[in-house]
Amino acid sequence: MSNSISFDPSFQIAKVFIRLGMIFSVVMVAIFIYIAYLASLGIFQEWDREIQSAFGEFQSPFFWQMLILSIPAIGFLLSFFVLGWLGKRIQKEGQE
Repeated sequence: MSNSISFDPSFQIAKVFIRLGMIFSVVMVAIFIYIAYLASLGIFQEWDREIQSAFGEFQSPFFWQMLILSIPAIGFLLSFFVLGWLGKRIQKEGQE
């Protein structure tokens, strides 16, 4: 019957840091998607020369630009979900 509320500050601090981390992850994913969009418009012409000289003609420079920009975006997206899972675990621990 008694509703136990945890007054331990560590739970609240952890929840705040997790929320800040999730916000940071979403912002970084948006930034990398925007940079990938700019790359698709041909803004990074000097990348084309660098990539063609480094990798030859294996793939188009657009492919390498998307690969380079999508790996960190996927990493930040995964960290968003991991932080969400940790937030749920902390919330569950705080209710016990």
